[in-house]
Amino acid sequence: LAIEKLCETAEANMVVDQGIGGGSRPEYRASMIRAARCLLSSVTRVLLLADTVVVKQLLLAKDKVTHSLSRLESVTNFTEFVKAFSHFGAEMVELAHLTGDRSADMKDERRRAQMAAARQVCLRHPECLTSRENRDTVFCQMRRAMDLIHYVVKDGVLDSVNAQGEPRVNGQSPAESPGTLRARQEDWDANHTMYGALRHLEDSVEMTRMTLCGPAVRDRLCQALDTICERMQDFTDSAYTTHEHRENILLLTDRIRLELNQLLRVGVNLEQKEPPSPGDELETAINAMLAATRDMKHQLQTTALVQAEELVRGACEESELISALKNAGLATDQERLDEYADRFLEHIEHIQEVCKLLRHIATTDSLQVAAKYGEINLRIYGPQVVTAAQTLCLYPTSKIAKENVEGKCGTDHASF
Repeated sequence: LAIEKLCETAEANMVVDQGIGGGSRPEYRASMIRAARCLLSSVTRVLLLADTVVVKQLLLAKDKVTHSLSRLESVTNFTEFVKAFSHFGAEMVELAHLTGDRSADMKDERRRAQMAAARQVCLRHPECLTSRENRDTVFCQMRRAMDLIHYVVKDGVLDSVNAQGEPRVNGQSPAESPGTLRARQEDWDANHTMYGALRHLEDSVEMTRMTLCGPAVRDRLCQALDTICERMQDFTDSAYTTHEHRENILLLTDRIRLELNQLLRVGVNLEQKEPPSPGDELETAINAMLAATRDMKHQLQTTALVQAEELVRGACEESELISALKNAGLATDQERLDEYADRFLEHIEHIQEVCKLLRHIATTDSLQVAAKYGEINLRIYGPQVVTAAQTLCLYPTSKIAKENVEGKCGTDHASF
C-alpha cells in the first residue's frame, strides 16, 4: 500500500509536470508498482544472501575449532601439542570475533544469552595436559559450547553430525546430562521455572473472564497447579531453605489450591445458568486467585534472595577454601586435602542450589540462562579444582601442576 501511494504521488507529479489534464494514466502506475516490487524482491534476496553468508562463516569457523580440538586431544608429545595448540588458538580468535560481532544481531533474548554463555566457555581453553580428568572435562565443555553455537546460529537446528559424548570423571559423568540430541535441545530451550509456571497459571485464570470455566479450562488450571507443586519442591526440599520460608511456601500453596477450587466452583455454577455469563462472583474469585499467586512470587523471591545474600556475605569462604586446598596439595597432606575437598564441594553445592532458585524467580530469558549456565559451570568445574589439587599433591614440585591448579581456580572463581 505504501508503494502504491508513492506511485500515485509520482504519477500525479508527472501529470502536472507534463501539463496533462483530465484522466490518469493507469499504465504508468502499474509499471511503477511492478518496478518497485522487483526492487523490493531484489533487496530481500540480497539480504537473505548476506544472512546465509554470515551463517556459513560462523558454522565454518565452528567446524574448524571442533576439528582442531580433536587434533589437540590426540597429540602424543609436547612438540605436537605446541603446534596444535597454536593452530587451535588462531582459530579460536576467529570464532570469538565472529560470535561477538553477530550475537548483538540476534532478535531473540534467549538466543543472545545462549550465545554469550557458549562464548564464555569457548574463551576458557585448557592451558596444560597434566591431569587427564581436567583435560577431558575441558574438551567436553568446549564441544558442548560448539554444539550450542551451532544450535543458536541455526535457530534451533541440532548438529547431529558432530554430536559428542559426555564428560567423564572417574569413569562416570559428572553432570546430569541429556542422553540424546533431542533431550539436549529440551535442556537448552526448556523454561521449567516457578516464574513461568505461575505466569502460565495467571494467564489461564485471566482467560476465564472470557472463556468461563468449562471442562477443558478446568483441566488446564489443574495441570498448571500440579506443575507449580512439582517445581516448588526445589524450594521446599532445599537443605538451605529456612523452616520459616518453607512453611510460608507450603501455606501459600494450600491457599492457591483453595482459591482455585473456589474459582472452579463459581465456574460450574455459572455453567448451570442460561445463558452463562461472568459476574461479580467470578471476578472476586479471579482477583483472590491472582492475589495468592502474587504473594507466592514475593515469597519465592524472598527465599532465593536471602540465600543469595548469605553467599555474598560469606564470599571470602570460597577463597579461603581454595587457598587451603592449594596449601594442602603443596604440603602433600592427603588427609587435610580430603577434609578441605569435602568442605569445598559442599560449598559449591550450596552455590548450585542458589543458582537453581535464582533461575526459578528470574523474570527474563537472559537472567534465566545466566543462572542456569552458572549452575552448570559450577557443577562441572567445581570438582575439577579438587582434582587439580590432588594432582598437585602427587607432584608438589611440578610447575605445570601448580599452573593447572591456578587455572582451575580462576575458572571456578569466574563462575562464582
